[in-house]
Amino acid sequence: MTTTTLMQSLATLGATDPNESVVAGRDSLDRWWWSEYPWYDSSADGVRRIDLAEPWFWDWDWLDNFDWSGLFPPFPSSLFEWLAWIAILAILVWLTWLLVRAYRSGRRSRVALATRIAKLSDTDQRERIEALPFPVKVTQLDLLAEARRHYRQGDYGEAIKYLFSHQLVQLDKHQLIRLTRGKTNRQYLRELGRHASIRRLLERTMVTFEDFFFGNHLIERERFEWCWTRLEQFETLLAEHAG
Repeated sequence: MTTTTLMQSLATLGATDPNESVVAGRDSLDRWWWSEYPWYDSSADGVRRIDLAEPWFWDWDWLDNFDWSGLFPPFPSSLFEWLAWIAILAILVWLTWLLVRAYRSGRRSRVALATRIAKLSDTDQRERIEALPFPVKVTQLDLLAEARRHYRQGDYGEAIKYLFSHQLVQLDKHQLIRLTRGKTNRQYLRELGRHASIRRLLERTMVTFEDFFFGNHLIERERFEWCWTRLEQFETLLAEHAG
């Protein structure tokens, strides 16, 4: 920098108006795009007081004056006190044993009750299957599972037999028909009476079953699936009747 240039810069600085410097400083403190400085009072163009909160901290001094002896019982100092504490402990152990025994007894009772109910249910299922108007293996108590198994194997004749058996058993459970040896399929249809929707579904399955069982006809997959896909509707109608 030359001497001439330096002299020109000093002259320019000396020519600056002091009032303009104050205005420029005030403008720089007026941060309209952000929060104001907490120590600057723009209305008075001065410094404002800042109140600082005392920092919070946990006071541990109360632990020094706390009476810890009240939390624990006094140590036995005589034979009588020892016997009293032993008796209390024995009572607590005895009560705990009674609670555990009652819980286990109740659990065994619930398991036994569930087992009896399951046996009664199996007995009822077996009796219903034996009352069907056609022979079905009594060992296969889950008729729907058997129908599904034969369906997957492509044996649609056996599948329709177990599906029809399942429907008759369910109708007996819901007291819409009464499974009795000697009755015919047509009699069961008549027993449905005013339950026309259920009767139509059962009749379609029944006709397909009779074609296989009595007529020795081959049941095609499409014909069986028509009955199979209506099973959910059949179960829904039974639930509505029960409700």
